[in-house]
Formats: sequence, structure tokens, C-alpha cells
Amino acid sequence: MLEACAALDVAFRPHIKTHKTLEVTRLQVGESSQDVKVVVSTVAEAEMLLDYLFECQRNGRSVNVLYGVPIPPSAVRRLSQVGKQLSPGSVSVLVDHYDQLKHLGVFKEATGYPLHVFIKIDTGYGRAGVVTESSQFRQLLSHLLNDSSISNCTKFSGLYSNSGHSYAGSTASQAMDILVKEIESLARASTYIKSLHDNLVSQSLTLSVGATPTATSVQNLVHTADSDHTIGSSEDYALGRCIRNVKANHDVLELHAGVYAFLDLQQLATQASPSAANPSAGLGLSTTDIAFTVLAEVVSFYEERKTSEALIAAGTLALGREPCKSYQGWGIVSSWGIESTRLNGHSGWQIGRISQEHGVLVGFHSDTERLSVGQKLRIFPNHACVAGALFGWYIVVDSDLPQSRNDEIVDIWVRSRGW
Repeated sequence: MLEACAALDVAFRPHIKTHKTLEVTRLQVGESSQDVKVVVSTVAEAEMLLDYLFECQRNGRSVNVLYGVPIPPSAVRRLSQVGKQLSPGSVSVLVDHYDQLKHLGVFKEATGYPLHVFIKIDTGYGRAGVVTESSQFRQLLSHLLNDSSISNCTKFSGLYSNSGHSYAGSTASQAMDILVKEIESLARASTYIKSLHDNLVSQSLTLSVGATPTATSVQNLVHTADSDHTIGSSEDYALGRCIRNVKANHDVLELHAGVYAFLDLQQLATQASPSAANPSAGLGLSTTDIAFTVLAEVVSFYEERKTSEALIAAGTLALGREPCKSYQGWGIVSSWGIESTRLNGHSGWQIGRISQEHGVLVGFHSDTERLSVGQKLRIFPNHACVAGALFGWYIVVDSDLPQSRNDEIVDIWVRSRGW
């Protein structure tokens, strides 16, 4: 991801909400950039990062933590304690309604410097954000930029959007098309804002766009393989035009993404990025690319049901309950530890029914290999962000080791928990 952004000369801001660890944050940020920018979904994640951010500042790198949900008033004071320990300009928040602004002064009172503010834009997802053509957007702009009681304690940094609707796509070209439209929407909004405020004409606003399917679709542009999973010249040209237009307006284009660091079955269904296992071959994503699995234990087996089923001691709280458009189920059992394999690394079992602590396994085929009580299974989750939520740590193995050592535990990574 970092290589693709560098090749396109755009910034990147990783979201840490999927993994919530220091170790993966370091990998996402890398060592080459002097700007360390991340997105968090909880104040607890920002607090966890403090030692790492101190280290970055000691090494002369600038840091900025963006709270990635329209800011709850109750979170401002605690977030200000994070900002108080860092340097000016180190904390940003999202707003999408002018009523949120009156709560932001607490930050400057505690830190002595203004809170950086992004306006959250809705470019089609419909979850959060303001539509740029709406009166609510104009009211928000007026309060943010013209009300001195607000402008004295904040700094307008740019526009932020999330194209979560890109999960509905199934090709790289579809993801790229949504990304281009998202950039165009924010670029038009920036031009409109600068037309109303002369003092912003030469200011660089950050236009932060993305979601894992759209952001990772740009990886196809740095691979030249001729395959169905690469981006065509028309999309390549459209993105290049967008990037040039953003720079011509003195703005900075920034991509953001989160679950790309682990991937999951929902991401495989989008087929938005090339396989990391062999990117030069132009192959699509497969389960080989998924870094996160849930380890579960078989506790019973039911041979006399209409079709054979098994029970695992892992349900909604271990796996989440988010659907995947590519199949009807709540997780797929990998071929790990199972001699008879099918379907590109799948065991032939999937989780067909689920409740709090129960997962019922059903077979793809009538002759799916029998499981045994006590057997351990590794399960590919539909959505890694949700499946990992209640776990306190990751058991880390290294797939680059010789096959005989693939199950060797090389580290334990502790997750941030709570809010």
C-alpha cells in the first residue's frame, strides 16, 4: 500500500481500528515518511499509540491522529489529554453538523493550541457525513470559518469521506470508479469553499478519501501484468487526472484504509486489489492473502441430522455476525490441519448457523471430511474488524518460515480494548 501511494505521489493515512496494535501500526506507517498520520475509532486506540508517537516525534517526524467518527462531545476532554502530551497539530477530529462545533473549545483550553478539524462528507455511503450540496453543509462551513468563537479554537484542515459502499463491488475497476468519483466530489467541495473564502485559496486542504476496496485498487496500477484483475487505461487516466486537479488546486490527496492490513472474506468478495502472495502474476485475492483467522475447537458432531453437522465453541462473540455477499454463512473453515482439502484452501466446512457461543458447521459437500471432538480449526472471518473485537491478543505465526515451522508462534501482539 505504501509503495502504491509513493508511486502515485499521494499521501496515506492508515486506520488502526481493525488490529488495534502497536506492531501493525508500525508496519502500516513505515519508516520512509516524515509525516506519521493515522486514523483511530476510539480514544483508547489513540492512548495506546502515545509511546509510539513520542518516539516518532523524538526522531523528527510530525504526527497527527484523526478521531475517525464524528466527534462525540463527551470524548473531547479525554482526547485533549492525548493532545496535551503531543505537539501542536497532532490531533484532528471529524465534524458533520454545526452543533458539534460548540463543544470543541475544551481542547484548546486544555492544550493551548487549536484542534484540527475535517468536515466529514457523504459521497454515497449514507452512514455519516454531510452532502456537499446541502444547506447543512453551508451552515457548517459558515459556523466553522466565520464564527470567531469557533475559528479561534480550531483549524480547518480539509475534507474526509469513506466509500464503504464500495464493498458492493466485485472488480478492481468498480472500486477505482468509486474512488475517482469520491475524489471528484471532494475536489468540487474544496473549490467551492475556496471560492467563498479568499484566505483559503492558497491553503492546502487535505482531501482524505478511501475504504479498503477503493484505496487498495490503486495497487493494480503499479503492476503491469495483463489480467482481469488489473486496472484498464481509462481508469488509470481518470485517477491521474484527479490527482493532477487536486494538486492544481493546492490541495493534498490522502488515501485511507484499515482492514487491508489483514483482509477477510468480505474483501475477497470485492476482488479490488491484486494478491499480495504473487502480485506480479496479476492474480486476484484468495484466502492465502488473509492474515487473520480465529482458532476454534470442535465440541460435538451430529451425524444423524439431515446432513452431517459439527459444533464449535465459537459463535457471534468470536466471529461477529456480518454477512458476506459471496456465500451464505458466517465464516469458512480453512484447510489447516485437515488432510483432504478443497476449494483453494477451504476444508469444505463453513459456519451455517451462529449464536452467542455456538457455531454450527455445515459441509459444502456430502462427503466433507469428518471432524473430531477436540480438533482445532482456523476460521476465515467475514469481517476481521468485528471478529477481532473481543480478543485481547493475536498469536502470531510467520508464513515465510519453512512449512515445518508454519505453526511456530513467533510473537504475541496485544490489542487495545474498550473505547
